[in-house]
Amino acid sequence: MVEDNDFRLLGTLDVTVAGRTVTVPAGKQQVVLAGLLLRGNQVVRVSELVDWLWDDETPDNAASTAQAYVRRLRQTLRAKDLIATMPHGYRINVGPDQLDLSRFRALVGRADQAGDPADRAELITSALAQWHGPALADIPACSFREREVQRLTEEHLRATEMRVDCDLSLGRHAELLPELRNLTAQYPFRERVRGQLMLALYRSGRQVEALASYQEVRATLADEVGVDPGEELQRLHQRILTNDPALSLRPAPQPATADPSAIQQPAHRPVPRQLPAGLRDFVGRDEAYDQIIDLLSGDGEVGAPVVAISGQPGVGKTALAVQAAHQLRDQFPDGQLFVDLLGNALDRELTPEQVLGRFLQAFGLRPDQLPDDRNELVGAYRTVLADRRVLVVLDNAVSAGQVRSLLPSMPGSAALITSRKTLRGLAALGGAKLVNLDVLAPEKSVELLHTIIGEDLAQPDPGAVAEIARLCGHLPLALRIAGANLLLRDDDSMQEYVTDLRHGNRLTALEIEDDPGAAVRAVFDLSYLTLKPEAAGLFRLLSLVPGPDFSRHAVRVMARLPDDRTDKLLAELATASLIQRIAPHRFRFHDLLRLYSQERCQIEESPDESGAARARLFAFYVRRLDAIADVLYGTWIRLPRTQLEESLPSPAFADADAAVEWMDQEGPNIIAAILHAAGHGPAHTAWHLVESLRAYLVTRGRYRAEGLVAARAALHAAKAAREHQAEAAMHHVIASIYFRVQEFGKATDHLVAELDAYTRAGAHDGRARAMISIGTMHQADGKLAAAADQVEQGVRLAGEHGFDSVRLYGLINLSVIEEQRGRLDRAEQYAHDALALLASSPNPSIEGTPRVSLGHILVHQGRYEEAIVQYTKGLACYRESGTRHYEADTLRGLADANRLAGAHETALAHANESMALAEQSGVEQDQVAALVTLSATHQGMGHADEAAACARKALETARRLSYLPGEISALLRLASQSRERGNMTTARDYATRAAELSRSGELLRYESRAEKLLAWLAYDVGDMSTARDHAEKALAINRAAGAHFGQAQALHILGLAWDGVGDRATARACWEEALACIGGLEIPNAEELRRLLAA
Repeated sequence: MVEDNDFRLLGTLDVTVAGRTVTVPAGKQQVVLAGLLLRGNQVVRVSELVDWLWDDETPDNAASTAQAYVRRLRQTLRAKDLIATMPHGYRINVGPDQLDLSRFRALVGRADQAGDPADRAELITSALAQWHGPALADIPACSFREREVQRLTEEHLRATEMRVDCDLSLGRHAELLPELRNLTAQYPFRERVRGQLMLALYRSGRQVEALASYQEVRATLADEVGVDPGEELQRLHQRILTNDPALSLRPAPQPATADPSAIQQPAHRPVPRQLPAGLRDFVGRDEAYDQIIDLLSGDGEVGAPVVAISGQPGVGKTALAVQAAHQLRDQFPDGQLFVDLLGNALDRELTPEQVLGRFLQAFGLRPDQLPDDRNELVGAYRTVLADRRVLVVLDNAVSAGQVRSLLPSMPGSAALITSRKTLRGLAALGGAKLVNLDVLAPEKSVELLHTIIGEDLAQPDPGAVAEIARLCGHLPLALRIAGANLLLRDDDSMQEYVTDLRHGNRLTALEIEDDPGAAVRAVFDLSYLTLKPEAAGLFRLLSLVPGPDFSRHAVRVMARLPDDRTDKLLAELATASLIQRIAPHRFRFHDLLRLYSQERCQIEESPDESGAARARLFAFYVRRLDAIADVLYGTWIRLPRTQLEESLPSPAFADADAAVEWMDQEGPNIIAAILHAAGHGPAHTAWHLVESLRAYLVTRGRYRAEGLVAARAALHAAKAAREHQAEAAMHHVIASIYFRVQEFGKATDHLVAELDAYTRAGAHDGRARAMISIGTMHQADGKLAAAADQVEQGVRLAGEHGFDSVRLYGLINLSVIEEQRGRLDRAEQYAHDALALLASSPNPSIEGTPRVSLGHILVHQGRYEEAIVQYTKGLACYRESGTRHYEADTLRGLADANRLAGAHETALAHANESMALAEQSGVEQDQVAALVTLSATHQGMGHADEAAACARKALETARRLSYLPGEISALLRLASQSRERGNMTTARDYATRAAELSRSGELLRYESRAEKLLAWLAYDVGDMSTARDHAEKALAINRAAGAHFGQAQALHILGLAWDGVGDRATARACWEEALACIGGLEIPNAEELRRLLAA
């Protein structure tokens, strides 16, 4: 290591390497260097560098980019071996005198040990002199800098307080007053500084001002945070008030850390070896194990490293600590101390004084040599460790306060702590490194079981072993108990044990007979029974949540607690590792802890209390889902809600995205609540949740399969309860899901069942909605005349009974159906009628549909600019309501309209945006439709290769999904492109396959399109007979469907085929009939037909 290096962090970043002043480029290189220096002589993992370098979006190649910054930093420093590459990251090698922070901490440590106040003052003043400005002053702003600056500033302030104490003890109270006034102004809640100011004022003969200073801080604390000053400050105030003589200056007492010779250490230096035996079958903790070894294997030139392992009961904290400690023994030749602090025992945890006595006796001191005073005991302990290299293992700590005085303070020693609680205080104030243990990975769980079973079981069933690991929740303690139990069973009873775990009392199955301590339940008891009553009560109630996790808001409603109290109790349970925090305000149970919580709830809570709490939770879910449905997509009619559901406040989501984000997070919990309510009651909860879940399921792609399962369960519950309206509502939701994924046959079956259920219930609004929905299925099948008839019946029924919302639903669908039939005037009128009904109660998610329908109508009429206006309005509606599926569909319409208007670049932009939305939603059927639109757009721009590539990808995806409409659309697009390139045989093959698939799937609209294209292909090669055959098939299909547009298009090519064989009269008859079908509308086909008739 080069001796003339110097690094300064306590101010601006100043670097001297080999006597050279080095300027480190501003930005991420400075962040990397500062981070390495703050962890000097310790390994910094690449993942930590990534966390330091990027606050928000981490790039995909973050690890390699972070490594690149290290390489650049090395080039900047030009010092070989200064930054060493380690197995898991990097380490910067700095001597104790080469970093201002190290010098500062060393001087503070010496000051803390100094007995003479003047020496202490000199040392602490020298320590503070290492600072030349705010820490990390020129490091770029980021969360890493903010975190470290806060920690360093706290160290500086504590050192300042120490120096002020020295000055006060040396009689410098008067000269301290200006500084102390500034400090109290800067840190108004810092009670130690306030006490120093009060004492300085008192000793300066200004008792009144000292008392006024106390009243000032008391008022500030009361106003700002609602608390009184701490006991120590209150006692100082009382002593000043009564002129306590002890406050006057007196000779400084001898320090607790007297000269080591005063402790009379034995001549023979015992070397304690207190580590318990390690595990021979220790597996599955490689990453955490290596991390601990790295953290405790540093040079330790600045202080003793401390690592605190936390995690839930039974996760293997002690086993890991002992295993790592054995590996580290050679690095600590002067001894390894171990103590179980009994932090998991009820009111029996060891006090620091008890442990200090044991440790000092381990080093050879007799009981009669131990000081009585705690401070003197701590001083004696630190003196004994001062010139030794000792590893201290503190197992089962209950708090940071229990272990703080047990930690070695000098370089060369180290401490390893385990606790069920996350000891953040040690990290914040003591620089400890926290390692949180989770359960084992599934493959490691299986490995552990195999290691325990060994050769004792002949050829254990791999599937059974994996299932046992899963049922143990991959918790090491549970796995070890399960393995031990398996060794006591016959070789052929492994599957029987799986059955016991799966269907019996799993906690009982995870016990070892005649060993009460070897039980998962017993370990959980130790944590649960130490909880305060309110926290224990909440722990029990949390088991009532049927889903995989729970939010703060749901818990607040279920437990009837205010926000601040909910947060405090959840934090208490998380700190005790009884629940896991997985995101801000979101938590979950480990599987076995959930079972334990359920067991405690059944024992300690009455069925009425549990039922009421779960009812509040379910009502919360219903209220939220109703609000989401109102934002995303209208339900037209809704089952009546319960009084409890109505009593909860309706949440106000900022926008559709906020509503969807909530549902994205809560989806699995909602599904679980539905399944629980359908199976165990109250059944109405299942119906209400499914009914409003529909809006999310049909507009978003997530949880659709799970939602279908839940809806079927709710339907079964409705049938069992003979609730006909609920049964009908569930059929409607299931039909909506099937319709969304283009399974029209299944959707129709459920809609017919819905109509039957509403008829049995005598519900006219439901009957009308079912009729209209059945009509939409006929439309999807291409049976347009039947569709129009069915929807018109529903509209009439709704109008007769004044159900305006259902009538609106019907008018919107009639507009779409008549547009597809080519009856554009009627379609346009229905769309305007729907918009007129909406005027009285606007709803963006509904308004978008008639707007888009108008866009389709105007495209058919060749009025592309007007169509674009309507599509744009519809798009705005869908974006406001967050209905992404319909937004993507509208973008496809905009792409087509712009393409036909000649605005190809704009068309391509819309097509690409539609594709992006489809990919975001994860609905592959939408991706197929977007690819077909992209293909058509590229085709219109003359991009033959891109057009073909999009169509082929659409075809491949549709075939993989067995998505018939998408496959046919892609085939027709490929046929059109082949026709343009003159590849008539290929085009005919594509179109023929499309026609065959359309017939097999009874998709009349698609069959008509395929037959028309086949007619044109035959006409192109002069095969007029075949052209007529295909045109007549298309005409028959469209006549049966009542599709006027389709008839006109079929008659157009049919007339050309007759004209091609010289039959002008028949051709003219075809074209005249085509014009009659169009009905005098000015559309692109009409002009061509008139031209043909005029020729």
